[in-house]
Amino acid sequence: MSQHREEHLDLCAGYALGSLDDADRRTLEAHLREGCPICAAELTRFESGAALWAGSAPPMRAPSALRKRVLDAVRAEAAATPARRGADARAIRPAPPVDRRGSWMTWGLAAAACLGAVFGALEWRNATLRGRELAAAREELARLNAQLEDERRWAAVLTAPRAVTVQLAATPDGAPNLGARATYDPETRRALVVFSNFAAPTGNDYQLWAILKSGPSSLGLIRADSTGHAVVRLADAGDPASLAAFAVSLEKEGGAPTTTAPAGPVVMVGKLGG
Repeated sequence: MSQHREEHLDLCAGYALGSLDDADRRTLEAHLREGCPICAAELTRFESGAALWAGSAPPMRAPSALRKRVLDAVRAEAAATPARRGADARAIRPAPPVDRRGSWMTWGLAAAACLGAVFGALEWRNATLRGRELAAAREELARLNAQLEDERRWAAVLTAPRAVTVQLAATPDGAPNLGARATYDPETRRALVVFSNFAAPTGNDYQLWAILKSGPSSLGLIRADSTGHAVVRLADAGDPASLAAFAVSLEKEGGAPTTTAPAGPVVMVGKLGG
């Protein structure tokens, strides 16, 4: 796998927005194909953030002239209907004239008031929805920024000046296709461990251990995906003055009954310093 660099995270942001030129796009895609777990996770988060921002755009508003056109149509209908009714009545038989202006004026004013209330309610609803969407988008952006900062801290483990890379090797009890590589930064005591072909047999779990001067200490179970790939992030892999090696054991499902010693066979070991 090509070495992860800080610039790859910036390329992930541009890739999610579709703003990379061909050269940068090919560079990032080649890096992703080689299996960088940090960039793959970061790209997924950027793409979800971009989709959220697109969905938070304010809806299109109706033209401001719509209300006037509706009211004009109501007034025209109110003026035309009495005349048509009067002509029909005279064609049948004479009848005393009926003054409908008052009733139509009342109806027209009521309709105008209803329309005004409807438009006002719609404007209030749209403004409320936009406010909520904007607040939600800001919260999501803050969460994504916090995740990005956390990803940068983990990426820094790979490029730390004093970082040590440990290639774990299979023991006679381990399958020869197992693969594991740990990068440990003694300055922060953080470690990233990448596993391949680690699909555990049915009824078993793989467990990661720090081998200290005082003895083994459990670093947790290894949860691989359907392809057998896993990445374990260790916020504290151990004191550099005491940490001597990393090891993996094959345990019954749920792990060893104690956190101070493997119960199953040790299948991989990698010593710091060779």
